[in-house]
Amino acid sequence: MSLAERAVYPTQPAPLRQHLDGLLRDAPRDADVQGTILGLIVPDSNRLSGGAVAAKAFKLLEGEDIDTVVLVEPSHEGAFGRLAVCRADTYRTPLGEVSVNDTFRNELCDEDDDIFLDDRGHYHVEGAAVQLPYLQRVLPDGFSIVPIAMGEESPDLCRELGAAIGEVMYSKRAVVVASADLLAAEDGALDRFVEAVEGFNVSELMHLMGSEAVRVEGMGAVAVAVIAARHRGANRARVLRVEGPEGNRPGAIACALWRD
Repeated sequence: MSLAERAVYPTQPAPLRQHLDGLLRDAPRDADVQGTILGLIVPDSNRLSGGAVAAKAFKLLEGEDIDTVVLVEPSHEGAFGRLAVCRADTYRTPLGEVSVNDTFRNELCDEDDDIFLDDRGHYHVEGAAVQLPYLQRVLPDGFSIVPIAMGEESPDLCRELGAAIGEVMYSKRAVVVASADLLAAEDGALDRFVEAVEGFNVSELMHLMGSEAVRVEGMGAVAVAVIAARHRGANRARVLRVEGPEGNRPGAIACALWRD
């Protein structure tokens, strides 16, 4: 693998800010996405190779009136059988601190017995650590987050978490952001995957990912974002950009879910 393919995001404030602003500047807003953004699906990896794909999705949040972002990511330390909302009160990135919404996370835990305050699966170089700097560049100061690591991605738990997030999002200026990497796809399966996302066909989506016709790291997060957005009244979805995997480099997908 070349150095360019292994390159990751800068870790110092000035170069990271410059890099993200360049990606966002070069990502024109999709004119067909008009309405209230309720969910995004973005790359999970911290590799620069997925940066332009992520920027295509995050561009849609510029100027949006959002005060809470629910970040759903796969566990980065293996399965542990529960849905974990981080215990920390703040997340720190090279661009500064972001508060964790304590009220929102407690409401989530009250919604479902399978959602716990637990630090397992959190605090790695993927997931929230990758998404937060983008959010810090497109949203005004003062937004808060609710990071959730999925220690299990069974269909039942995906449906439970998606419904719980959708319920707690009600009447709030909130958006759910799912982190996922595209690892492989059988012939024709990726087209079916796109159709399932854009048609809110959760059963087909889970079948494609569960059977590994489309292999996704973060398959639970994808399903949860679609379910939660639909629960909040989303009636439109668009896959904005897809890059297939190549060699050891994961593929990337950007998707928007909104209510028009």
